[in-house]
Amino acid sequence: MNIQLEKLTSIYHENTPFEHLALNNITTEFKEGTYYGIIGHTGSGKSTMIQNLNGLLLPSYGEVHIGDITLRRKTKQRIIHLVKKRVGMVFQFPEHQLFEESVIKDVMFGPKNIGMDEETAREKAEYYLKLLNVDRALFDIPPFDLSGGQMRKVAIAGILAMEPEVLILDEPTAGLDPLSHIETMQLFQKIQKEMGITVILVTHDMNDVYEYTDEVKLLNQGNLIRSGRTEEILTDAGLLQKYDLEVPDIVRLTSDLGKKGIEFPKIPKNREEFINLYMKWRDGYAE
Repeated sequence: MNIQLEKLTSIYHENTPFEHLALNNITTEFKEGTYYGIIGHTGSGKSTMIQNLNGLLLPSYGEVHIGDITLRRKTKQRIIHLVKKRVGMVFQFPEHQLFEESVIKDVMFGPKNIGMDEETAREKAEYYLKLLNVDRALFDIPPFDLSGGQMRKVAIAGILAMEPEVLILDEPTAGLDPLSHIETMQLFQKIQKEMGITVILVTHDMNDVYEYTDEVKLLNQGNLIRSGRTEEILTDAGLLQKYDLEVPDIVRLTSDLGKKGIEFPKIPKNREEFINLYMKWRDGYAE
């Protein structure tokens, strides 16, 4: 399922003294099965864009096509409900959305809310809890008795159990320690590959965007500045500097080494690839 934005414009407090243009006439596409990053400085329109992708906000002008469903300015709630079945969103602190008396009931809530029967909802809940490595011994205890990391996994399992075709991640590692940060990003990478779904990541962390995404959309003051392959955009130091974005650490390190005569045939995508290229250079047979 592809998502297409056609001349999407979002205006907050329209026709008031507080009117603010958040998105300006944006036309772009999110292709099925691709891992996207949406980047831009604070206030660029990132959050507004993703809220238009699952019906949390409706366009002020223009259209958003979610597969064969179209969202417009006055789309009815029953249509928006259909979109929410297909586009799941993981907010900054998804564990704050937990409320049921047990882990399993919390994960079952979403599937039941979109029409699954009790048995099917339980099967989905158990499957995704297992996928996220939540111990079965925890299924019947209150989610609030879990650690912070476990609570986040349960909340994410509740979203995945509805089996969305698109998964939106809004600063998903906020508040996590470095190890949990890595584990969480690797988990989403695993989910994207195993389920073959579209993932859209919104974050200020250029290292995560560079390592995990396939394509990037750069926003600034509500305008779509550039869209393309991650490696093309996040290795363009001049472009990133212009819009006050950090060059990914691995890109900067590779550039610094090149100035010292340690040149790789390509910029590595992640730590493992960097180490492999460096070892080959050291041994004198870099590809």
